[in-house]
Amino acid sequence: MGDRSPFEEYCIVSCGMLQPELSYLMRTGFLSPRAIAFTPPGLHAIPDRLEKHLTKRLEEAKVICPPHRIIVAYGRKCYLNPDDPSKNIDSIIRSVGEGIRRVQADYCYDMLAGREERERISGGEPDKILWFTPGWLENWKLIYQRYLGWDKADANANFPGFYRKIIVLDGIGISRRYIEEQPEKVLELFDWTGVEVEFREISLDRLKKLLLGCL
Repeated sequence: MGDRSPFEEYCIVSCGMLQPELSYLMRTGFLSPRAIAFTPPGLHAIPDRLEKHLTKRLEEAKVICPPHRIIVAYGRKCYLNPDDPSKNIDSIIRSVGEGIRRVQADYCYDMLAGREERERISGGEPDKILWFTPGWLENWKLIYQRYLGWDKADANANFPGFYRKIIVLDGIGISRRYIEEQPEKVLELFDWTGVEVEFREISLDRLKKLLLGCL
């Protein structure tokens, strides 16, 4: 890419779940956007709040960058409104400005590992895996316990039997810290879900390619 980042004239608006990866890409020099903003993580569980926060961040980005130079890091399936099925993440983005581009993936974990890679990692059973990212590992209690209001009984009804294990897709090198320095956090997740937790190191090549595809 040379010395100059192709993202210097762009603004990025992202779900907070991807803050660990995007911050890493900025620290390592791949990303150098004019501005970057994150919505609070886990708002897919509260569609109205997701729409409100995403719209606000996009309006703020438009002050700095024209719409065709705004990139949104949100998955296609990250917004589901049962009260208005016709509304989706792309219609929300279009309501703010034509020309805003969204990373082409279904979910945040899909931005890190595509279907083929998840097939390989899971041994051919990707739907039996509860896919986590570092952001999910940091925020699972916020999502399941606070936003969704689940207790241990809900967890017991929703995780064992449906999922074989939780796999954390680690593209930023957090595995060692959690396994060696904070094992109690991994054990807490295992205890609450009743599902084995495994870390798998991956590259961020797919995320980089998807971001470049928005230019």
